[in-house]
This record gives sequence, C-alpha cells and structure tokens, in this order.
Amino acid sequence: MNKETLRTYSEQRESWDREAELWVREAERFDAMDGAFGGAVLEAARLHPGERVLDVGCGNGAMTLETARQVSPDGEAVGVDLAAPMLKLARSRAGAAGLSNVQFVEADAQTHEFEKGEFDAVISRFGVMFFEDPVAAFTNLAHSLGSGGRLSIVCWQDVLQSEWTAVIGGAAAAHLGFPDFGPPGAPGPFSFADRERLEQTVRSAGFGEITIEAITKPMWMGDDAEDVTTFFTSLEIVREWFSDKPQEKVDAAIDAVREALGPYVGPRGVVMSGTAWLLTARR
Repeated sequence: MNKETLRTYSEQRESWDREAELWVREAERFDAMDGAFGGAVLEAARLHPGERVLDVGCGNGAMTLETARQVSPDGEAVGVDLAAPMLKLARSRAGAAGLSNVQFVEADAQTHEFEKGEFDAVISRFGVMFFEDPVAAFTNLAHSLGSGGRLSIVCWQDVLQSEWTAVIGGAAAAHLGFPDFGPPGAPGPFSFADRERLEQTVRSAGFGEITIEAITKPMWMGDDAEDVTTFFTSLEIVREWFSDKPQEKVDAAIDAVREALGPYVGPRGVVMSGTAWLLTARR
C-alpha cells in the first residue's frame, strides 16, 4: 500500500467517522429508508445455508445480520466497513440477536487483503460508490470470490431519479443552487449513476454474466415533514452545502423543504420513492 493510498484511506475513515454519530443515532431510520433495497439485494443473491458471504460497506450491520440468518447454521456473514462507531453498533446488534456466525471487520474493501476465493457471494447495499479506484476495488472483491462466486449490489441512480433526493434537494436548490458533487464518477453517493460506467467497471474487474436492473422502492423517511426536515439538515453533505450561504437563503430553503414534503405525509409518516441500479454478476 503506497503513501497515496494510505492518505486516501485515512481521509475516508476520518470522513465516515465524522458522519458515524448521525448514522448510529439514526440507524433505525436509515434501515427503514434502505431496507427494501437490501431485500432486493438478498433476493438476487440467492443465498444458501452454509455459504460464506461478504457485505461491503455494511454500516450498522442490518443486512449482514439478515445474511447470517439466511446462511445459518454452518455459513458465515462478514461485514466490512471503514466506520468504527457503526461497526460497534453492528456487533452490539449481533450480540442482542444471538448470532454467532457473523463478524465485522474495520477495513477498506478496496485494499483489504482477503484470502483468494474465501467467499461464495459478495453483497452490498449502497456501499460500493465511495471507492477511490473502483476497478481496483471490484478486482479485489473478485479475488475474494471462488470461481462462479456471485456479486449482488445496489447503487443510486442519478440524484433527479429518486423522489427523496429530487423533491427535497430540488426544493432547497431553488434557493441555494445544487451542491457540487464533483466530476461525473467521483467517489460519492451517485458515482455509479451512469449505468454504462457501472457495467464497464464491474466487467473490467473480472466479472461476467452481468445484469443491471432499475428498481424503485418506497422509503420511509420519518414521522412528519418537520422530522424529515430536521433529519435532512443534519446530513453532513447538507451542512456543507448550507455552510457558506446567506442565512436568509438557508432559512428559505428549509421552509421550502418542509413545504415540499407535505404531499408525502400519510398515515405511516413520510414515504417517498428511491430509484437504484440492482446489479448481479459472477466471477
């Protein structure tokens, strides 16, 4: 591992550790938002008892724990993530659930030295969009799979394709302009918005039998418009977006977000849709 990689790893870990407090505090909300997508990943992965499975960017561990249940009693689920606080919660959840066939590893999946062919499947729920070198990362994941091993992941489509980002972000952007997500393909939530780039990256890493499907799922965002607005403004990317803007424009943006959420409030709270790519492949 060269100095540049070490610097990148350190920066990424520091970034995720800064966000981890929110992700831990809002763990149940994030699971409710993303749970249906995780279900799609697991359904596509077609896991079997006795298999060994790697969950990339496992965060608070919800999908890793469900994986452990599906491969029990003789299989094992391994979650890997950069954020130590989230892994601490994941381990606590595993203990509370009485699951002994699960472990969590603090590491960067792009560079971690997995044993060759140690997994039957690699899965991820929105955990593969942040790699500094995506081809190197997926090549490393392919190395961790046995011949014919499966890959099943979801990643966000373009920011304007999902209600939760288009409606909320659009309302704020009317007053503040859209935030800078960097050049197309830069590490971040929407780095694989381009379907062709996603396919080329995975194919270049040694995978075949690639299928990519657009899926749209409901996302429970919060109890009411005020709750979701408070959550939205607590996100680090939003705090950075708002940080250098005039206060009157920030206030107007927050009011606009609250108003835009109104039509999505129902008996279950605020429910919006999200749209992602579901990719499956084999090594």
